[in-house]
Amino acid sequence: MLKKMRKKAQNKKGFTLVELIVVIVIILILAAVLVPSLLKYVEKANKANCKADAATILSQLQADYAAGMAKDATGENAVDATYTVNGVTVTPDAAAPEKGKATYTIENEEITVFQYNNGTYTATWRAKKGTDTTVAGWEVKKNS
Repeated sequence: MLKKMRKKAQNKKGFTLVELIVVIVIILILAAVLVPSLLKYVEKANKANCKADAATILSQLQADYAAGMAKDATGENAVDATYTVNGVTVTPDAAAPEKGKATYTIENEEITVFQYNNGTYTATWRAKKGTDTTVAGWEVKKNS
């Protein structure tokens, strides 16, 4: 009986080292193909998040600014230069904002350019085509 058990144990085979290395190489090749794609999706999601935050802040800023202009026309209240919207300080300035801040530019009593910097990306909104090649709408760039 003992001889039979030893014989069966000798016949059992496991994976060889070559087979394990081949499997590991295949997994590494798959990872090398998938990781760049996943990183692109993460970057795209971060850009969309920055743009969504900026759109929310801009919408509130425009509403506050319009309400301030209406009060200013009646002489009740002047429009403040600096706003705090969703915890973000928003100031009238054409320069690029610091991390976690936003700026806006006014022309003809209308907000024409709005920039928001969340530290990683800067979202810029333009109301109309400027003198450069930037068209109206949103543009999100990674900070260098």
